[in-house]
Amino acid sequence: MDRALFLNLKSCNTYIDIDPMRKMTRFLFGMMLALQLFTAAVHAQDLGKTRIATWKDDKKGAFMLMFDDCCPSHVNNVYPALKEKNMTGTFYVVVNKGERKAKAAFWEEQAPKEPFMVYGNHTVNHNGFKDVENADQELLGCNEFIYKYCAGKNPRLLSYATPGGVPIKISKDELKTLLTKYNLVERPTFNGHGGAIHQKTSDEVLKLADKAISSGTAEYIIFHGVGGDWIPFDLAQFQLLVDGLDAKKTDLWIADHISVHQYEKERAATTVTVAAADARKIQLTLKCSEDAAFYDLPLTFVTTAPANWTRCQVVQGDKKQVVDVKAGSVMFNALPNGSVTLTPAS
Repeated sequence: MDRALFLNLKSCNTYIDIDPMRKMTRFLFGMMLALQLFTAAVHAQDLGKTRIATWKDDKKGAFMLMFDDCCPSHVNNVYPALKEKNMTGTFYVVVNKGERKAKAAFWEEQAPKEPFMVYGNHTVNHNGFKDVENADQELLGCNEFIYKYCAGKNPRLLSYATPGGVPIKISKDELKTLLTKYNLVERPTFNGHGGAIHQKTSDEVLKLADKAISSGTAEYIIFHGVGGDWIPFDLAQFQLLVDGLDAKKTDLWIADHISVHQYEKERAATTVTVAAADARKIQLTLKCSEDAAFYDLPLTFVTTAPANWTRCQVVQGDKKQVVDVKAGSVMFNALPNGSVTLTPAS
């Protein structure tokens, strides 16, 4: 290089940026530090902020399997398939049905011991209602059967399905009064959700499950026979359905009708107040306007925790649980009434 040119360049060093990347590096580092400080400030401000999960365990949707009439195929085909996957179904019992009596030991002794077999009221005789007095006895008798053989509170909410294909000679208002009297919750309509009638394959039923996941709602399917009996749904397709639902369990809560009903009602009626929140403890107050005697299903809550918490002890009354803190949030189940205390756990 020409000596004169070199001296000229040297004399201009104060005007030439010899390391442009250094300034950019310092700028980016400053921006990252500012972002971290801002995030920490926002996190501290949100400490204790709690949302109620749309469905249990923060699943995206809910799905209900329902089975009518105590069909023999429920004993032979449905029971073992659900037991293998630990998958819940609601079974609508007809007390005096001959098929039920023929398998009395199953329906009265074996099935009630299984948590995945939840009974619903389908009347005593499945003959319809000739008047209000007759309807009263039909509903009461089936309730008494369920209370006798299925453990649980008495009274409690039970699912109810009106018998199909038989005369119902009472008004909707009269039926509603009786359902209230016996703490019965009418299940969703059969229309558009009948296995082997409206949905004939596993893929068609699984579309309902996908709809529940994508929309954040609850869907269902109602069966009579499975692999036999009346209005039979193909057994191979049923097994494919059970496998397909099992594969969706990460996003789908598969539950009985009453649990889904309770969760929906409680979720809509519950408020969460942050009573206190700092690095050592978070105190929440839960209040649900529904009757706690019947709406006593734990809801799932997700709470913002201090950034340095890795595990959390959750206390409500005399119940304690320890859960992991993930991405600055703690997810736990609690009754929708009362105080909940969260503290760090080793």
